[in-house]
Amino acid sequence: MTDNVSEAALRHGLAAGEFWPAFQPQLNLVNGHVCGFEVLARWNSPQYGRVSPAIFIPLAERSGMLHALLLQLMGEACHVAASWPGQFSLAFNLAPSQFLLPTLVSDLLDTVGSSGFPLSRVVIEITESELFHDNASVQQVLDDLKRHGMALSLDDFGTGYSSLTRLNSLPFDELKIDASFVAALSSDTQSLRIVTAVLGLGQSLGLTVVAEGVESTEQAAVLRKLGCDAGQGFLWSPAVPAAQALQLLQQWGVEPTQTTLDLSPFQRLHQLEALYQDSPVGLCFIDCQMRIVSANQLLARYLGVELDYILRKSASQIFGHEMTPNLMAVLVRVMAGEVCETTEYRHQPSGTAFLIAHQRIVDAQQLPLGVSLVLVDITSRVEAEKQLRQSETHFRTVLELGPNVTWRANCDGLVDYMGEFVDCPADASYQERHACWLARMNPDDRVRVRETWLKHLPSKQPFLIEFRILWPDGSWRWMRSRAFPSLNEQGEVLAWYGIISDFTTEHELTLRVVALEQQLHKLQSSASC
Repeated sequence: MTDNVSEAALRHGLAAGEFWPAFQPQLNLVNGHVCGFEVLARWNSPQYGRVSPAIFIPLAERSGMLHALLLQLMGEACHVAASWPGQFSLAFNLAPSQFLLPTLVSDLLDTVGSSGFPLSRVVIEITESELFHDNASVQQVLDDLKRHGMALSLDDFGTGYSSLTRLNSLPFDELKIDASFVAALSSDTQSLRIVTAVLGLGQSLGLTVVAEGVESTEQAAVLRKLGCDAGQGFLWSPAVPAAQALQLLQQWGVEPTQTTLDLSPFQRLHQLEALYQDSPVGLCFIDCQMRIVSANQLLARYLGVELDYILRKSASQIFGHEMTPNLMAVLVRVMAGEVCETTEYRHQPSGTAFLIAHQRIVDAQQLPLGVSLVLVDITSRVEAEKQLRQSETHFRTVLELGPNVTWRANCDGLVDYMGEFVDCPADASYQERHACWLARMNPDDRVRVRETWLKHLPSKQPFLIEFRILWPDGSWRWMRSRAFPSLNEQGEVLAWYGIISDFTTEHELTLRVVALEQQLHKLQSSASC
């Protein structure tokens, strides 16, 4: 049984090289590249088989062999990784007892220095409990390690008792979120809030934040959304031997050197405030209790009130009876999870018209946080549409009294555009409008017009023809169609452009003149007899 491992077996294994470094990759959560490895000790004993670190690490610490084990592990890991491509880091864990060793810093410097691996890419991981073992000694060791270029990581953050004052005063470069919080991300709201708070704290202090124990794509997605820098866990790989770690490094690639983004809550707050206040639309967020949590100045100006009057007020107090249709009824449905389309509303007191988009906002566990509103002032557009409709009505009325319709044909004489006709739908296509004309044309004229048009095309000269159409009131009206060719430089027809005009009155006057002339001729003939 490995529970009964002896100190002698541990000492023998250390001398015989039975311990070996295992590498667990840490991946950048944005680009998926390897940014580092945590190096962990593994022991394959000929006597006990594979011994768990939970057994041999405490035994090594009690027997005073832990420091020797660390140096052996660090030397081998740094030596083998020195030839690997990229600027990844190697992280090693230190136990509390090691901080009391006067030679700790020099031992680490000598071990890494002889391996060929850069000191600047070595990370020393320290658990929170170590911060309370001889504070002055710990502070001195951390300062010395930092001065020689090593990075410092605070491991299992959130499970110990470190104060924010001491965390801020110590020269850490990285925080590691404990795996217990990561495991409950998707199911426990409290864990989600703790992870969010730790991320905000780390980002505010300018620290890299690494999440341990990531086991699912859902957890990785939540961490990525929250702005976590890196993750490690079985989702990607357990701790593996050096050869396999190199394969993973080649498979996923190494994170390129880049400038770190400032994702701190302080920075994000000011970014959001700038976006909110400079937005060209009205913005508003309503929480689950239907209270207005945030809004911008433009929304206040839209509603004709001060911004302070809106904030923290009930949404029904601001929008309840002032928006038509009923905006509050829509907000209740959206809060319940229903998707409602962007809708046009009118603010009754001011007469302003808005286009309002409403979206339900949820957290990483899909629990509702509230509803966001985006309001666009469309009053000018609504007025323009009203005037346009009035103009359209006027136009169609004029059109009914006397059509003046444009048309166009291609070089082969086929009509490819037709203007609006008196009783065709406003949204009819040009083919439908052309068909409407043909259907109302006198059947005898239809055949004549087509034959005349086709015979005329080769002439490339202006075209003129007259025909009758049936008007909606049942009468026949006379139309005159003119067309002019558009020619290119070679004199070839590119298209024909035409216009149809109603000349019924002119035609009737001509017929009356003819009739009067005939009567006059008869009278003159009778007088001469």
